[in-house]
Amino acid sequence: MTYLSEPVLLVENLSLTFPDANRASGHNVLSNLTFDLRKGEVLGIVGDSGSGKTMTALAVAGLLPENAEVTSGRIMFDGKDLLKLKPSDRRKLLGDKIGMIFQEPLSSFNPLMTIGKHLNEVLTSHSNPLLPKEHADGRKSRILEMLAHVGFTDPLRIYNAFPHQISGGQRQRALIAGTLLLKPTLLIADEPTTALDTVTQSQIVDQLKRISRSFNLSVLFISHDLMLVERICDRVAVMHNRRIVELETPKDILHSPTHPHTAKLIRSARAVRTPRVKQETSYSDDNPPLIQIKGLNTGYNDSIFFGASRYHEVLRDVNIDIYPGEILGLIGSSGCGKTTLTRVLTGLISATNGTITENGRIMADFSQRKKMKRCSVGLVFQDPYNSLNPAKTISWLLEEPLRIHGICDRIERKTRVLQMLSDVGLGSKYQHYYPHQLSGGQRQRVALAVSLMLSPSLIIADEPVSALDASVQAQILELLFKINREKGVAFLFISHNLSVVRSICHRVAIMDDGKIVETGAIDEVFDKPSTVVASNLLKAETNYHPRSNRTIDSQ
Repeated sequence: MTYLSEPVLLVENLSLTFPDANRASGHNVLSNLTFDLRKGEVLGIVGDSGSGKTMTALAVAGLLPENAEVTSGRIMFDGKDLLKLKPSDRRKLLGDKIGMIFQEPLSSFNPLMTIGKHLNEVLTSHSNPLLPKEHADGRKSRILEMLAHVGFTDPLRIYNAFPHQISGGQRQRALIAGTLLLKPTLLIADEPTTALDTVTQSQIVDQLKRISRSFNLSVLFISHDLMLVERICDRVAVMHNRRIVELETPKDILHSPTHPHTAKLIRSARAVRTPRVKQETSYSDDNPPLIQIKGLNTGYNDSIFFGASRYHEVLRDVNIDIYPGEILGLIGSSGCGKTTLTRVLTGLISATNGTITENGRIMADFSQRKKMKRCSVGLVFQDPYNSLNPAKTISWLLEEPLRIHGICDRIERKTRVLQMLSDVGLGSKYQHYYPHQLSGGQRQRVALAVSLMLSPSLIIADEPVSALDASVQAQILELLFKINREKGVAFLFISHNLSVVRSICHRVAIMDDGKIVETGAIDEVFDKPSTVVASNLLKAETNYHPRSNRTIDSQ
């Protein structure tokens, strides 16, 4: 690729701090950060959680928290130092010249507005007052054209849809379309594929790469996935301890790392992919299923307030068995019904038909319209920060399940809390911490500890490592495997990462359009898939990072 000599973006010696009551100098989050981004280039930034990746993006976009203080450095964009611009001038740049795609597109949309109305708002908010006002039909034509450009085969349907009526991958593409409508010079993509399935990830990555070439657009691409950045990026910057420690081409970074932390990230990525030695699990008639789901159906009405409603079936005749002590992987494309299935299984929502049994005892017969009995099931969410009460200490959070169910006295509860912290690899000092004082991996350990307090026979882990960097992923996976091995707890492990599923699971179930289409041992399904859906998922995984599979595994 040929670059212009003058960079589009130049970040030079940037240092950033937050106030800290315990330190007069404040808490450093960026330290002498320096890098440049050239015209038409895709620059990747990778690193551990807390290394400063997102703060870098927010600093460039002008979206830092009010209490953040830039102590040194400059951010040069289009010949101007962004740090010296007035807030009003900075806001004009955001959207017109600098676009940003966030990790979770659902939180970026107003649930009561259609996608078309959102994108219309982008155009009207940034219209030039000196030019004639564009007619509504003209705006709609531009929006439909852009929706088609980012890969929608039926852009009119997306235009008229509400955010909840389209999948995560479709929302992400709609967000990209809205960003590109104003033809920015720089696009900042902060973990844009983390919560997406492999097929959709591959589509989004291909779209971003194609759009960068088509529009000669510079992209700052933030990710914790080394294999992903090799596929899409022209150069990669590795962040560690709030600064960039290595900046090279993906080939040099992955094949010949010069900094010890880069080598550590590569080893962690390999550890995530390395298959564990799994305990033998019996699937004979002598070992009946722990949880058995038969003929499960459920759905929802898409009415808004008093409008006309349509019933959408989400789960269709779902049949699945989970055996004692096994880790069953559940994979499928975004919107196929995986999370809905977990909500039914945990009693958060009801089904319209089907049965759920635990150890042969009927816990729910939805055809009888009876309330589901409480199963011995724990739940670990993708984002533990949103599932932990920020106003309570870790000790209080761990005690809560025992208090609610009236189990043991206060002294015994304290003893169990300390033991559980030890079981998940946290010291006793953490009992006095609050969730915001912990790292992402530590919060996930706490979430797992909370789910274990009532000694469940099954834990549902819904994307428990997808938002974590490679080194923390490896630690959490090892912890899950240890709990399964030592405590005999079964897991329903939901993930988009097929390498992780292959590494940790005994069996895998593949879901598509609300149905379980294939179930079997890991090697059987992954090596010889019997359905088109399974073949497509595996093909997308291979296409997603064809070179990196060899690179990471060879380190």
